[in-house]
Amino acid sequence: MFFWHGYWSWSFIFQLLMLIHFFRRRPEGYWFFVILFLGPLGAAVYFVIEVIPDLRVKPPVIRRFERKRRRQWLEKLVVDSPSHEALTGLAEIHAIEGRHTEAIDLFGRALQLDPEDPESLYGRGCSYLETEQVANAIADLERVVQADPSYSIYGAYLSLAEAYEATDRVDKALRAYEAILGRTTVSRAYFNYGRLLAQRGEIERARQMMEEILAKKATLPRYLRRQERPWFRRAKAFLKETG
Repeated sequence: MFFWHGYWSWSFIFQLLMLIHFFRRRPEGYWFFVILFLGPLGAAVYFVIEVIPDLRVKPPVIRRFERKRRRQWLEKLVVDSPSHEALTGLAEIHAIEGRHTEAIDLFGRALQLDPEDPESLYGRGCSYLETEQVANAIADLERVVQADPSYSIYGAYLSLAEAYEATDRVDKALRAYEAILGRTTVSRAYFNYGRLLAQRGEIERARQMMEEILAKKATLPRYLRRQERPWFRRAKAFLKETG
């Protein structure tokens, strides 16, 4: 009797944990019903398919700890021997952790050593965007795109398009998005382009962009589908609002 009571108690706790994971990660909606109505069996299936892949990725707390150790090492290196590699490495960590003012300064120091370095220009441009220094961001990102339009798998071009959009240079933003659509499958580019089209009243073309985002879903590997979920949700919401 005690065994069965303990089993059902732990089964309920496991099922509850899987529901919590579902609401945090927001996978496909049918998983809610699988967990809820199939009980421990449904929760176990969800655990295998949705939770285990998450466990293969380092938890945020471990990633933060590793970045902290690397940042402390690079900070000492920058003081003792401020090489280009040390400066850009430290700048990137500051940018990841949201300290964009410090990142801009470090990328600037790296550019003093190598004025044409695309990594530093791209990093500083993105940090300028994050701190709403859009004119400076455009200046850096344009230099990267002019040298290599495909830099960072068209990430620099996409950031430049967003910078144009932030300054209401809609025509330039549209041309920038059009230059990379078809060359990248990044949903962010398609969604932003579609949103701009909708603002200009081109609803049908905008809906086509959202449908292209959703069309990728069937062909993407599972790990990429997990990364793209927020864009799938946004595209669905857009289609629902404009349908």
